[in-house]
Amino acid sequence: MASKYTPATLNTVHISSSVLLSLLRHTSEHYPQLFSGALLGFEDESLIDVTHGFPYPYPDQYEGGSFRSRSGGQYQKDLLENFKKLGYGIEFLGWFQSTVSGNFVTNQLIEGLAQQQLINSNAFILINNLSSVGQEVSIKALRLSTGFMNAYVDGKWKSKDLESNKISYLNIFEELNLEISNQKLVDVYLSSLSLKPSTESELDVLNLLSNQNATGQLLESLSGQVDSFNYDQNNFNYYQRQYQKEQSKIQQWKQQRKLENLERAKKGEKELDTEEWKTIFKLPNEPSRYNNMLYSSAIDVLADDILKKCDEELTKSFAIERKLTASE
Repeated sequence: MASKYTPATLNTVHISSSVLLSLLRHTSEHYPQLFSGALLGFEDESLIDVTHGFPYPYPDQYEGGSFRSRSGGQYQKDLLENFKKLGYGIEFLGWFQSTVSGNFVTNQLIEGLAQQQLINSNAFILINNLSSVGQEVSIKALRLSTGFMNAYVDGKWKSKDLESNKISYLNIFEELNLEISNQKLVDVYLSSLSLKPSTESELDVLNLLSNQNATGQLLESLSGQVDSFNYDQNNFNYYQRQYQKEQSKIQQWKQQRKLENLERAKKGEKELDTEEWKTIFKLPNEPSRYNNMLYSSAIDVLADDILKKCDEELTKSFAIERKLTASE
């Protein structure tokens, strides 16, 4: 592993609308299956230019599962070799990943992205959030933050290490500027998502359960992340209790040794070693806060998406109330 991380130099991603649309269609048509793939293109002095995107020919069992797999690596290698034979000097820039809300914050995805950023600090991931599939498109270009990468290189995830690197669940990632060429094509695609028979559309507007499946999936994911967070937090709470117990014993020992030395001083005897406690007591090691930070990040994103869904339901409720009030 690299001994030091070199910060990224490019923070703007430019992607062709045709590439983006092909990725959106592929991921939405295969929903709820998850898909990822390779993003290829060029880097220049001011931005990252994505010119090609190729989904892996198989779905992911979990987010980031294909990034460091043998088959995924071979697929990327074959793509680059084929383009090289055709005379295209394009490079591997990063990945895209379909996901539902904050579920993309997995060990596998972060490990794959971190390893790639050590090779090329400008590497990134394009996240397609399918929590509102069929209604809207949510795309973000993300990269692991410099603080996170510094901690990753050090391999230290204790509370003091997170503090020294100024990282928390809120800044694991940094969002890049995303520019889309020929935005009108994307707008046409977005408008096609809402093309339904008028009667169905009108009924759906007043249907409080129209987002039931999506909201239920978000709540289920949130519940799973909270369970994982609580398990990890319980381990940390146990460490804190054990640490406090040992500290209390050490303080009692120090006080007793101080009294003993006062008595020995009165008798003109040599004082006993005040640091002997270090060989008698052993403070417990603080567990890694790495997983706790990932769970917290996922929960934060999931909670935001659930709140958005609740806002939609409240809007429908108010619409129904106004209509019923007007008809009285």
